[in-house]
Amino acid sequence: MALTIGVLVLDCLIISLVVLQQKSDAQQVQKLQKPGFIRKCRFDKIYQLGDSLSDTGNCIRESICGAHSSCRRLPYGINVFQKATGRCSDGMLIIDFIAVESGLPLLNPYKDRNAEFSHGANFAVAGATALSAEFLAEKKISTSFTNSSLSVQLDWMSSHFKSTCSTDCREKLNKSLFLVGEIGGNEFNYGLSQGKTMKELRRMVPDVVHTIIHGVRRVIGFGATRIVVPGNFPIGCHPITLTQFIANDSTAYDE
Repeated sequence: MALTIGVLVLDCLIISLVVLQQKSDAQQVQKLQKPGFIRKCRFDKIYQLGDSLSDTGNCIRESICGAHSSCRRLPYGINVFQKATGRCSDGMLIIDFIAVESGLPLLNPYKDRNAEFSHGANFAVAGATALSAEFLAEKKISTSFTNSSLSVQLDWMSSHFKSTCSTDCREKLNKSLFLVGEIGGNEFNYGLSQGKTMKELRRMVPDVVHTIIHGVRRVIGFGATRIVVPGNFPIGCHPITLTQFIANDSTAYDE
C-alpha cells in the first residue's frame, strides 16, 4: 500500500510542478485548486511531519525559531499568498500540492491554536532534525533555533489524536495520508557549519535512519495505514554548500 501511494504521489507532484513552472503568477497558481490524479486515493486527511520543506507556519509560532526565521517576512509567500505564512518558499510547498491534488484544504500548522484540523494537520518545523536536541548536544552540535525534532513532533501528533479520536483512531485514520519527512538533513547542515568533519557526521547516519524508522513505527501505532517516507536530497549539491566548503581537489566532486 505504501509503495503504491508513493508512486501516485510522485506522479501528482511531477504534473503539478511542471504546471507551476509554466504558469508562475499567483492567479494561474490558484487554478491548481482543481483536484487531480491523486484524488483516486481518496484521502480524507493528511498529516505531515518534517522540516522547512514542509512547515506551513509552526516555526514562526515558536519564540526563538520565529524570531530568527527569514520565512516570517516577504518575499516568502509573495507569489501565492501575498504575505508570509511561515512557508520557506515564495509560493506553495510540496505538501500544498499534495493537499490540492487530493481535493483537500491546505494543511494548517499544528501550533496555530485557532486553526481547523478536520482535514489533517501539519507538525513540521523549519530547522527541525530527526535526531533529538539532547542526542546532538552529546555530539557537541547545537540546533540553535528549534528543539522540535521528529520525536517532539510525534509527541504533538500523539496529543492531537488523544484529543480528536481517542479510542477509535484506527478507524478514523484508515483513509488518512501520513508523510514522515523529509527530515534528517538539518543535523548534517548544523554539524558542517559548526566544524564537524565528514567522518564524524557519517557516524550519525545510522542513528538518523533508525530514528526515522522508529518514527514510522509510532505513526503505524497511531493507526496509520497509508504512509510516505520521502528521502533526503543531495545536500552536497546545494550551491550554498558547494560554495561554503569549496575544495581544490577535483576528485572531491562527482562532476
